[in-house]
Amino acid sequence: MSPYRYFILSIGLLFCFLQSQAQTQAIKGHIYDSQTRAPLAGVMIFNDLKEQLTKSDANGYFVINGYQEFIQAVLVGYKTQNIKIKPEDGDLNVQLDADGVSLNEVRVAGYNSNKTSKETAGAIALITAKDINRGSAVSFQSALNAIPGVRMEQSTLSEARISIRGNGVRASYGIRNVKIYVNEIPVTEADGTTRIEALDVNSIGRAEVIKGPASSIYGAGTGGVINFQLQRSPYQEQSLEASGLIGANGLHRLATTYRSGGDKLNSYVSYGWQEYDGYREHSNDMRRFLTGNFQLFPSDKRIITLLVNRTTQHSQIPGSLTADQVAANPLQANATNLDKAAGRYQTWTRIGLGQQYRFNDLFSNTTSVFTYFYDLNHPLPYAYIRNFYQSYGGRTRFSYDPGFSVFPTRFTVGAEFNEGLTKGTQYVNNKGVEGAINSNVDYQNTQYSLFYQSETALTSQTTLTLGLSYNSLKYDVNDYLKQNQSGVKKFNPQATPRIALSHTFSSALSLHASVSSGFSPPSSSEIKNVDGSINPRLQAEKGINYELNAKGNLLKSRFEYDLALFKMDMKGELIGQSIQQGITIYNNAGKTSHNGVELALSYQLLKPEDQNEVLSLRPFVAVTYSDFKFKDYKTLNAQNDVTANYDGNKLTGIAPWVFNAGIDLETKMGLYFYGSYYYTDRLPLNDANSAYNPSYQVANAKIGYKKQILKCLETNVYAGLDNILNKSYSSIVSLNAVGFGGAAPAYFNPSPKRNGYGGLNVKYLF
Repeated sequence: MSPYRYFILSIGLLFCFLQSQAQTQAIKGHIYDSQTRAPLAGVMIFNDLKEQLTKSDANGYFVINGYQEFIQAVLVGYKTQNIKIKPEDGDLNVQLDADGVSLNEVRVAGYNSNKTSKETAGAIALITAKDINRGSAVSFQSALNAIPGVRMEQSTLSEARISIRGNGVRASYGIRNVKIYVNEIPVTEADGTTRIEALDVNSIGRAEVIKGPASSIYGAGTGGVINFQLQRSPYQEQSLEASGLIGANGLHRLATTYRSGGDKLNSYVSYGWQEYDGYREHSNDMRRFLTGNFQLFPSDKRIITLLVNRTTQHSQIPGSLTADQVAANPLQANATNLDKAAGRYQTWTRIGLGQQYRFNDLFSNTTSVFTYFYDLNHPLPYAYIRNFYQSYGGRTRFSYDPGFSVFPTRFTVGAEFNEGLTKGTQYVNNKGVEGAINSNVDYQNTQYSLFYQSETALTSQTTLTLGLSYNSLKYDVNDYLKQNQSGVKKFNPQATPRIALSHTFSSALSLHASVSSGFSPPSSSEIKNVDGSINPRLQAEKGINYELNAKGNLLKSRFEYDLALFKMDMKGELIGQSIQQGITIYNNAGKTSHNGVELALSYQLLKPEDQNEVLSLRPFVAVTYSDFKFKDYKTLNAQNDVTANYDGNKLTGIAPWVFNAGIDLETKMGLYFYGSYYYTDRLPLNDANSAYNPSYQVANAKIGYKKQILKCLETNVYAGLDNILNKSYSSIVSLNAVGFGGAAPAYFNPSPKRNGYGGLNVKYLF
């Protein structure tokens, strides 16, 4: 044989050998929820002939014997993931995205159970990026208001208030009584206050909302918990996207996003600029967002996450108006706010590092550490505030399944620590310029909680959950100008238990019963007496919640329902008494009852992937009934004398009936339409129930066309109209406002009337 022929034969034999090796190579890997990083069990793996090859185990692990160029991962509640396999690929780390339709089937991180929403005891709701993008995606308002029992009030972009089942509605600024996390890193400050303006709405991939006390595993907060998850890149996608938005009242937004979803590294980086002239006078808002979210898979046992976020906000605050002022000109700003150039000029920076480590199939740990700081320039009608805030902390939890053959149980223990230092200076406000200094105070707030939870399978369909947390909070106040007002406020430690029982009859019905307790301490700004000294008698509000839930899927999982009945009793509620403008004192003088019913329904009328239909059609409805009343509610003066008794009155700021409905229509050719309708009953504006915010209704619609026009190019063009009916209303109101000097109370913050927007997203796929 000639050398030439020998060489050709050798090459051929080598090629055949390599091909045979590839064909016998095993494909293995893990499958995770793309947002929570939780392993997904029961994911079915198919080949290109639609033959099932295997299924992922309880740890999300799968093995396929033999080489496949293409596999498909399928799990109800998640988008089907098509996966291209290369011979050189190592272990796969497949990530599935929630489909935004079958949300009852999505695994939730709440209560650390890694069960579907339908199987989890308690009221847990999900919103996805799809829900947020039903509108212009400059606010969470429409997405959160579609959840029964949740209310987000916002008339301008400078201010938002979120309440859950009435808890948090009385916050005079920011968000209170609701614990908020991003990627399980606390956004809520150590004293319980939260501002979400630092979050880029477009960078949120999912949010889980726990309604009712979750103190047994999340610490302080009687209202509940919102855990935002930043977007992660779709699996096996590498892309660069540019997006632009314009709208009424000078709305502009430009953003650039880079995505890379690999098996070893998932990267999401976004930079955005947004400006809004505002519907009213003196309501301009400017934002700069930079968000980085990285996920590394160094081994099959470890996942490392890194979060970097920096946001700048420059916002003017138009202030509240009286009813007569709204009738005369709803576009005007409050005269005092205008004269004092009221606004918020703030820059936030947040850095978080986390790790999930699986020691073995029975024992795992999740730990995160973070630092968070901001600087604030805040001219207000009564003062000019300059603050610098810095905090650091961490959260860790261990999960262990000892493998009991009788009553299998999984145990979770963990801890959370958060310490924040606020260096605050207050000046006289001379028309938007600092005048004489009148306050210089440091607050060092330290909060920690220890928590325990066990989940025991009494039968294959019945689960008992027991939880308990121990919580401590301390405020260390140092007043440099008035040393006699310095001191330490240490709250009584709180133990908050939870017990829940769940039984799954079938996919059509899961029943849940739970009793949980919670607490919410006053913020550092609420602990002062009228003379500025620390109030030693002030303690945390406490609540106990009794709840029944029914969840399920009917009609071949097309119809989903989620029903909740609850009774929550609050005691020691903080009652604010306005002494003069900018000065409010608080006392534990209130008891309230929160009784309600919440119902969420959705129906997938048409499903293209199942019936070869040309479109997908999904209507949905959310209904909330709230019977919230004062039981023992009195206001006290500085001498603790009763000045008013409101027993039996309706709870301030709560609408008895709230109704939300919508429809999603999507076609295979790329056209889509989202429509929504929101109605809220009238609500009392003060504790005396002598003034009311009228009922109102808002209809919104969005239409668009999304298409991959080239192999490497995807476009999304859209336009929308908000407040189609052109209604006059105030979404956010100033509760218990007081008119000084004989003036009428300024309750109202008028919301925009009919307004439109349009945008274009262009994505280049590498």
